[in-house]
Amino acid sequence: MIYDLIFSERIIYTIDISKYVEDIYSYEDFVSDIKKVLKKSKVGIVKSSVLVDSKTVIWELKLKK
Repeated sequence: MIYDLIFSERIIYTIDISKYVEDIYSYEDFVSDIKKVLKKSKVGIVKSSVLVDSKTVIWELKLKK
């Protein structure tokens, strides 16, 4: 996923965070870590929103590469 975020030509992503973390309510740590990686890779975030429900967390992301 990180490789795609950095090197893919796509700029719009919908990421199901529940695939990557055990406790979906700790999604803020996951989002923060990914943002740090993107910043170091010089990939900007144009739009970011997180949708939380009882079973999953979806992160909608638009990037500037």
